[in-house]
Amino acid sequence: MDDLAHARALCDQLGETFCLTYLKGVPAREALLRMGGCPDTFEDRTVADLGSLDAVALPLGAWTVVIEPGGFRGADHALLETASRGAEAVSVLRHDQASAHFGYAVDGTTVAGFDPGYPAVETIWGSDPGLLRPLMDALGLRPPGDESDENWQDAEARAIVLTQRITGIRLPDQVLSAAGPAARLEPWFVTPVPGRDLLRANRRDPQAAELATAAEAAGPEVQLAVAIAEVRRQAAALGLAHAPGLTETLDAAARGSAERVNMESPLGREILGWLAVRDDRAAGLGWFVAALRGVLDSDPRVAVLAALRPHTSDLPTLTNEATRASVLRALRG
Repeated sequence: MDDLAHARALCDQLGETFCLTYLKGVPAREALLRMGGCPDTFEDRTVADLGSLDAVALPLGAWTVVIEPGGFRGADHALLETASRGAEAVSVLRHDQASAHFGYAVDGTTVAGFDPGYPAVETIWGSDPGLLRPLMDALGLRPPGDESDENWQDAEARAIVLTQRITGIRLPDQVLSAAGPAARLEPWFVTPVPGRDLLRANRRDPQAAELATAAEAAGPEVQLAVAIAEVRRQAAALGLAHAPGLTETLDAAARGSAERVNMESPLGREILGWLAVRDDRAAGLGWFVAALRGVLDSDPRVAVLAALRPHTSDLPTLTNEATRASVLRALRG
């Protein structure tokens, strides 16, 4: 079976949504840990046995391939860059409700990232976006020429073949029966706060714009103090103020000595529980854990913009006119 036919067969087996992440020189268990694998969920499983939050790591030659059937974590460029530190990493995403994605990172930096269905020169990004162009051209990874061009239908399969050219390996023919160490992935613990979790000035939302402007204008000490106070207030509003380890973690952040939360610590276990909630509390907890991750950043500007973003949530438990006014007064001294 040639490489493209093999890649098509893989896509058929793995279904409409899956992510493949290749890590060079990284053992299977470490590969899962780099991607936020929860240690107490580790066990050997087959690909077919996994849920949508799970991944299995298969060692293949010099590379380990992390397979997420139904998942998409490895396509996040921040996670891919984190996983690639001191190594190389490649990811391919197929998603039934979003664009496909290809990413190649080396030692913490994305070299090239693009949508395999529309890999136009002007849309490829990274530190060296032209590096893979000769291989892409040879494999037919190009933007559609016109409406009758259906090359995009094989985009993910061609991206898998591109990955094979980079890594020199290909997955087993019967990938669903392949087995290896598996774990639930939770990237919150290993990736920095993403830009989407920071408050931004928005002309369509005057209140957000006013808060963002005041936050950007404040000095670092004020930014940090407001950030810590805001996260404490949000925790109290959500009934989380007495969560094990939260007070100590925020105290350390206030002193500028916060460290990344270990998922096996008491607070880490609490956060795992909050991230897993799917009932009517989920929205508030989601806003809160994003703010908390931002407050632990070493940059006071990032901390305050992350802490203030829940003010755009419209959740009464997290924001109202009085709390926004109080934050503005604090930021303006």
